[in-house]
Amino acid sequence: MTQKLKAQLTVLINLLLLVFFATSVFFIGNAWQQQRERETREQEQQRYFVQVEGYLQEITSFISSISNHYTGDCPRRFVLLMRKELFNIPGAIEFGVIEKDGDRGVVVCNSWGDDDRVEVRVPKPHDGFLITGPHMINSLEMPIFVIKKSIENFEFNVIIKKSSVDVFFNNSSHMTVSGDETSTGEKYRTSEVLDNLAYYVSPLSTDKKYHEYFIPITLLLFIIAYFLFTPQLIRAIDKIMLRRRITNHYYYNEYQPVVDTNQDKVFSIEVFLRSRDDVNVKDTIAKMKSLDLSIDHTIFQIRQIELNFSKDFIAQNNFQVNISSLHLKSVFFVDHILQLEDLTCSSLILEVTEDENLMLEKQTIKEHMKILKALGCRFAIDDFGIEYSGLSYISEFDFDIVKTDKIFMGKSDQNTAILKSIIAFCNELNIDCIAEGIETEKDKDETKRIGIHLHQGWYHGCPMSAEKIVAYRGSM
Repeated sequence: MTQKLKAQLTVLINLLLLVFFATSVFFIGNAWQQQRERETREQEQQRYFVQVEGYLQEITSFISSISNHYTGDCPRRFVLLMRKELFNIPGAIEFGVIEKDGDRGVVVCNSWGDDDRVEVRVPKPHDGFLITGPHMINSLEMPIFVIKKSIENFEFNVIIKKSSVDVFFNNSSHMTVSGDETSTGEKYRTSEVLDNLAYYVSPLSTDKKYHEYFIPITLLLFIIAYFLFTPQLIRAIDKIMLRRRITNHYYYNEYQPVVDTNQDKVFSIEVFLRSRDDVNVKDTIAKMKSLDLSIDHTIFQIRQIELNFSKDFIAQNNFQVNISSLHLKSVFFVDHILQLEDLTCSSLILEVTEDENLMLEKQTIKEHMKILKALGCRFAIDDFGIEYSGLSYISEFDFDIVKTDKIFMGKSDQNTAILKSIIAFCNELNIDCIAEGIETEKDKDETKRIGIHLHQGWYHGCPMSAEKIVAYRGSM
């Protein structure tokens, strides 16, 4: 993935994340807010229900007290007792006892103690307590409610000012109390005190609203995603694209001979990475390493060797494949090598680049090297002596070949002395030594004079295709 494409993809992902977070916070925030409102309303409704029911219970208890104490007459003592209780009820202004007398009703007792038998409506028998109203009574010149109870031919009732009832009944912004079945809203509960009373609630608003926390939460989530999620997602996409390029042969092998100048024949063939565009190979290798795809590509390179050459050619040649300490500590890589045909495995020279991780993971690496060497694999250490302590690696690990870096081909007595010392200890340890960077005939002669007869460089041949390396090998 190019830097330009990566930048464009980053912008696109961040825009999508911003939209996603904004939408999510908006809808989740509204759902949470509605849930809070719903819970708050339920609590308010319960408090309101208990408050109104308590008020009604006080009135009905008083009516029950009248019916229990009424004996058929209305003595002064009874009236005073009932009046005392009546005035403790908010809004209650009068109680009365109505008796059915034929086809009419007669007030036989009231809170004023009048002896006049006033004719009123005929009381209708009913179960429990009922509320009626609001009514207008001329003598009071105010709207009132009547709460009543009937027992046989008698009706016991209490008159309450509508204004006092409204204090309780209209004390909620989203709940109404009514004895009318046609009331609007959803029925919440039926009164447990009055048989013809019910509680109704207005629908909960479903309007979507912006809340004060919408913008800060969205920005916070976006910033977290920008620094934590987006880089990982870009990396994952980059890795998928690079792996697809590997498997689709966007990268391919080229082969460079390593020549034994003593016997004038090919000692081994090094495998190089090439791509179908002009991307720098070193950058590609560094990218594969950063995306943990080095092992995938090495396995692909080995498969290409098996596809590019015949079994006879593989059996007659050695192939140097570049690896790192990451490969040698990987169980996955070792298992894959173990699954290769014996012919391919014995023809592999795994060329390890010096790095500090060799020592950090040395016990695991030494065990894996031992397993692979038992199958015929050999190991070379690349760019020997230019970065880390090369001699310590030779001491710790069982390498078969040492490759000197081309910087030692510089025309100086110091470089010559270094090359002489390297070939000396290689001969002492019975390790082959390959000199890289042989570009001219003079380089060849000087290196051979020092004692290094295994040469690699453009003088003997540049990296080439599989067909050309076969032809090159046949020409020697």
